[in-house]
Amino acid sequence: MVWGTLAAVALGAVFGVGSTLITDTLRSRRDLDQRWSDTKRTVYVHFLTALTRTHSRMVRAAFSGLPAEERTNAVHEAYHSDPQHSEARSVIRELGITAPNDIYRLASETFQQLLDMRDVLALPEIMIDSEPYRAVFETFLADLQALQEAMRDDLQPVARQVRRSTQSRFLRGRRR
Repeated sequence: MVWGTLAAVALGAVFGVGSTLITDTLRSRRDLDQRWSDTKRTVYVHFLTALTRTHSRMVRAAFSGLPAEERTNAVHEAYHSDPQHSEARSVIRELGITAPNDIYRLASETFQQLLDMRDVLALPEIMIDSEPYRAVFETFLADLQALQEAMRDDLQPVARQVRRSTQSRFLRGRRR
């Protein structure tokens, strides 16, 4: 009878310690995942903000009525000078070490569109309604939208699944 009691106590202790270890491991993993997700969210927001602020500064510089030579310098200065010191060129490096490869590739393409836009805005004859500016601007906006959706999907994988199932149901309903 004494051995049976000791065995039951030992077995209970093993189950108790084991369940505590499993619970702590799961909690630790969840906390690590949350911290990583928070880090990525911060970098993603900084990058998107840097892109849009840089674009805004360049547009203001380009269409402020400056003479051609001053305009080119002003656009380039607007690209390089971020008052918050978080310009897109530096934040993309952070993105390179935190984002998955597909998001980093999209971010690089969007960043390249920003560079292309800088070059177009620096042209002396460019106007806000001119075709070269509209073409690069529309491409930039499309890339920015795709990048934002990819970032959101990376941060919220469940939302991505819901959106895809909703889209597929919508498409099936339209085919009928």
